[in-house]
Amino acid sequence: MANQSQAQANASMRSSNVDRRKTSLLPEENLSLQETLRVMDVAREMRDQRETAEEMFRRDDLRKQLRDKLVRTARMSGDDVTEAEIELAIEQFFESVHSYEDPQPGFQSLLAHCWVYRGRLMLATTAVATVVGGLLLLFL
Repeated sequence: MANQSQAQANASMRSSNVDRRKTSLLPEENLSLQETLRVMDVAREMRDQRETAEEMFRRDDLRKQLRDKLVRTARMSGDDVTEAEIELAIEQFFESVHSYEDPQPGFQSLLAHCWVYRGRLMLATTAVATVVGGLLLLFL
């Protein structure tokens, strides 16, 4: 009888421990792998959007500072410049800031390409020299 009452007490303790564990777990501890990945994707997207918004605010601040400097410079130099002209100049500046133009062909451009591909050029030169040296030894 003592064993039976002890078994019932242990069973009730186990069930209460399971219930307590279920209720005490944080929500993220009950998530499956798919749900966890989904939550991480949402968090990453929120971070990216925040960074984009911060960049836009920085760009607006930069645009305002540039406009103020241009207005001060125009006043100091005595130029009669309108706000529309300054806005157009700033807009043209920001459109061309990150544009790419191919370098002018010439010797400096050739040297730059040789430096970039120096590993491949050294490998090719070594291969050609080995083949030519082997052929010279074979036929001479």
